[in-house]
Amino acid sequence: MSKIDEKIRQLTGFDPFPWQRRLGNAMLSGDLPTALDIPTGLGKTSVMAIWLAACLVGAKLPRRLVYIVDRRVVVDQATRVAEELREKHRSLRLSTLRGQFADNGDWLSDTSGLAIVVGTVDMIGSRLLFSGYGV
Repeated sequence: MSKIDEKIRQLTGFDPFPWQRRLGNAMLSGDLPTALDIPTGLGKTSVMAIWLAACLVGAKLPRRLVYIVDRRVVVDQATRVAEELREKHRSLRLSTLRGQFADNGDWLSDTSGLAIVVGTVDMIGSRLLFSGYGV
């Protein structure tokens, strides 16, 4: 079992699916895909754990992972996954951007640390355009 597979298992409690293993290895080699087209139910949310695992074993990846989804309920579910990752790696920063949640700014507080930002398309998009809702 590779280092990335071991780290993914430590973070998630599960052996990675073949596509997750390929993504982890791609992250290690710096060959990031521009998009993932994965059917519902095959663990897309685990991209957060794969990214974190790759970072922890030395991959040269961005320090921020922005996880954008188009439904609030999926943002909430992805946030719970990210919170579980933070329990296993305490220095991980986490912010959720969706309607009725104020950005806690945690992802901005330490630019050298690893952070996951989870949000809806409109909330993340508004931040990218420097005119975030409620800002």
